[in-house]
Amino acid sequence: MREINKMNRAKFLSATIAVVTMLFSTPNYAESVSGKEYQAVVETAYNYFNGAANGDQKLLSKAFDLEFGHVKMISINKETQKETIRSVPLKEFAGYFKKATKDTWKANVLSVDIVDDKMAMVKLDFDTPKNHYIDYLVMYKRDNQWRIINKTFVAKKKT
Repeated sequence: MREINKMNRAKFLSATIAVVTMLFSTPNYAESVSGKEYQAVVETAYNYFNGAANGDQKLLSKAFDLEFGHVKMISINKETQKETIRSVPLKEFAGYFKKATKDTWKANVLSVDIVDDKMAMVKLDFDTPKNHYIDYLVMYKRDNQWRIINKTFVAKKKT
């Protein structure tokens, strides 16, 4: 009887050691929320927001990929009254923000998803006295800089 207990204990101990070894030797792929890439992505999103609010073309050019980026937005065709998707180059879109706003604008990053430290998606809550926006900002890291390559949003007028 004692021999069986010794065998069971030995098997149990071997299995426990194998499980513990496996748990501690598994590589960790999750990056800390306060990681350097996360901070750079969030900074890029706020460069866009602050550039737009302050009419700061330098900040907008730091945030937007002016060579390849586009904004996509829903618009209503005046003739047919149908919704369409309009695409505007970010270079043109940045030009809409020539002066600082007199109103108070607020922004809050709602989520950040980073893939392979090369691509990111940011959900931005963007609030002005006249409109409330939810922006999705797709970014690529090119030449070691995060840049917005696509901005898609919905806007809701306030009453």
